[in-house]
Amino acid sequence: MGMLDAAYGSSVASGARFLRLLADETRLRILALLSKTPDLCVCEFVAILRLPQYQISRHLGQLRRSGLLATRREGPFVFYSIADGARRHTVHRLILRAVPKLACSAEGRGLRVLRGRSILRPARAG
Repeated sequence: MGMLDAAYGSSVASGARFLRLLADETRLRILALLSKTPDLCVCEFVAILRLPQYQISRHLGQLRRSGLLATRREGPFVFYSIADGARRHTVHRLILRAVPKLACSAEGRGLRVLRGRSILRPARAG
């Protein structure tokens, strides 16, 4: 296998890992929420998604290690947002743009307000 073949094989493997990362409904819902709200902490994800803290933390860790999420600490809270690098990367940007449509189950729950901000759009009538 030549050097070019090795590089191609490596990029295909990393692409496959990235797509497997997005194959989880909870991670898609997390990304959909973050596409609408600049920063959320674990406790806010727990309240919105109604999942245990350990599950949310596990999914956030996987997304952070992949480079899709960035963190910011304020006292005891860690706030998550979509990483600037992911917003600049062409493929990631396109996928992030499609995530709200893919995570339609989060949209169907109607309007939620957290910290005075609308998290999800109201469900459309009709």
